Amino acid sequence: MKIKIKLMGMLKEKTPDGGELDLESGATIADVLTVLNIEGDSIQAFSVNGLIQRDQETKLNEDDELVVLPPVGGG
Repeated sequence: MKIKIKLMGMLKEKTPDGGELDLESGATIADVLTVLNIEGDSIQAFSVNGLIQRDQETKLNEDDELVVLPPVGGG
């Protein structure tokens, strides 16, 4: 299955060509992070089709749009 993916902030450079990723059916957010070599414990929130998700075991479906939101620093 194919999903659209947007990596924000410091993760942007890991965005796959064309902003799409081909995954096995039933893949989760955690699977995407593994494929892209992103440490899951450093990510605080995700958006799937515009809805905020915090559970990395959320299953993805064909044509879903996943946005990965890295932690934001500030003072």
